[in-house]
Amino acid sequence: MQSSPSRDTEILSAKIEWPTWILLVVTYTAWIALTLNWESIPGWAIWILGGYTTTLHSSLQHEAIHGHPTRNPRFNLALVWPPLLLWLPVEFYHENHLRHHRNELTNPDLDPESFFVKLEKWQKLPRWRQWILLFNNTFAGRMLIGPWLAAGGTLQNEFTLLHKRDYSHAKALIRHAISVAAVLYWVLAVCNMPLYLYLLAFAWPGTSMMMTRSFLEHRYDPDEAHRTVLVDGCPLTRLLFLNNNYHWIHHHRPELAWYRIPAAARAQREEALEQNGNYAYPGYWTIAWRYLFRPWTHPAYPPQTLTA
Repeated sequence: MQSSPSRDTEILSAKIEWPTWILLVVTYTAWIALTLNWESIPGWAIWILGGYTTTLHSSLQHEAIHGHPTRNPRFNLALVWPPLLLWLPVEFYHENHLRHHRNELTNPDLDPESFFVKLEKWQKLPRWRQWILLFNNTFAGRMLIGPWLAAGGTLQNEFTLLHKRDYSHAKALIRHAISVAAVLYWVLAVCNMPLYLYLLAFAWPGTSMMMTRSFLEHRYDPDEAHRTVLVDGCPLTRLLFLNNNYHWIHHHRPELAWYRIPAAARAQREEALEQNGNYAYPGYWTIAWRYLFRPWTHPAYPPQTLTA
């Protein structure tokens, strides 16, 4: 699909992306205010607002990876560098996400963001691990254990590399460790917030909300064009994910800034549904209700029947 030359020229020539700059200021201001005033905020509110803020920050990291709000990639990453979720180094996110866009979607050998495992690996897993992966493919599972599996998998991969004397990620890990220390100094020393509370009210719900978007954004289909979803969502989720719920649009026009995606989604809706095999949902409440305790797909690649 060819994108509009005039629209692309307009995007590339934009000097100041005010919506993104404003959202960066609002997000950091909200995070600072929430962490400073956590004692005066009800527990349920800090959980919702803390999770929403850290998820929004991860969405801004995604924008930076795709070249916003400036033409300078290093400066863009610097703007979103603080690891508010603690476990995800932005350098790894940058590397893996661009590979995700370049390679075959959902293929676990090629797509670093795939939640599938190769069939031969699946068949060798103990039964308890199979049940964990099946539960992780339910909406409840992805919210509850998905963050811990993602964080644990990242740590495991890095320890494996170090054990093999592969130090290619060492500098990035050191930079991330220093950044995490800075975030925790603010949270623990300046704000006097207990570590467990930050994990429960910011890091865990923030990762869970982030995984709401990625839950079924890519399915396996023999036709690769049918693998990317289109979710309409509501204003709160569209803002939270910076319109990345229109995921088919994002993969076909990754250069689009978040505030330009809705117009493209409206203009290209029929084309998108035709090309992606009508893989679409009206919103995340529909997804949550339909797959709350039922796996949306089998974890093996290619997927098997859910009785396997």
